[in-house]
Amino acid sequence: MRIAILVMAAGFSRRFKASGGEHKLLASLNGKPVLQHTLEHAVATGLDVFAVTRPEDTAIHALIPTGRAIVCRSAGIGDSIAAGVKATAAYDGWLITLGDMPFLNVESLLAVADALHRAPLVRAEVEGVPGHPVGFQRAFFSALASLSGDSGARAVLNSAPCQAVTLVDKGCLLDIDTRSDLQRSAAL
Repeated sequence: MRIAILVMAAGFSRRFKASGGEHKLLASLNGKPVLQHTLEHAVATGLDVFAVTRPEDTAIHALIPTGRAIVCRSAGIGDSIAAGVKATAAYDGWLITLGDMPFLNVESLLAVADALHRAPLVRAEVEGVPGHPVGFQRAFFSALASLSGDSGARAVLNSAPCQAVTLVDKGCLLDIDTRSDLQRSAAL
C-alpha cells in the first residue's frame, strides 16, 4: 500500500497574526520555522510527503521539498484536503496532518501509517483525545476530494467506524495557533 503524508499548510494564520505574530508556520521555534520541524519529521518516515499551500506563500514554498508543494487557493481546510488528495490520486491512502504540529514525532506518523494497512479509517489518540495524523484508505477518495470550505474531514470521519491508534505522543495534540502557544512550545 502506497501512503502519502499530506501536510496542511494553506491556512491564513489569522489567530497567530491577531496575537501579534506573522505567519505561524514561519515563526521560529528552537531556531527553525515551525513548518520545517513538521516537514522534517514527516520526511524522516520515508513515506512520500506533500504540503498543501497557498500560491502567494512563497516563503512557505521554500521550506517544502522540491516537487512536493501542492498549490491551492484554499477557502478553508476542506479545500486544502481535497486539493491534496486529488494531486496524489495515485496513492492508496493518505495521512493528513497539520503544518503547525511541530512536535508530532516520526514514530507516531509511522504507527498511524501501519494501522492504515489494516483499517480503512484511522486516527491518532492520546489519553482518549483524538489527534493527528488521521489516515484514510482509497475508499474515502471521493469523499475527501469533494470537501470544501472550513469543515475539514470531520464529516468523513463521522461517516464510518474509525480505528483509534493509541499513542503517548502529546505532539499528536499540540498545535500552534497563537504567540503564547509558540512561547509555551519553545519551553518543551
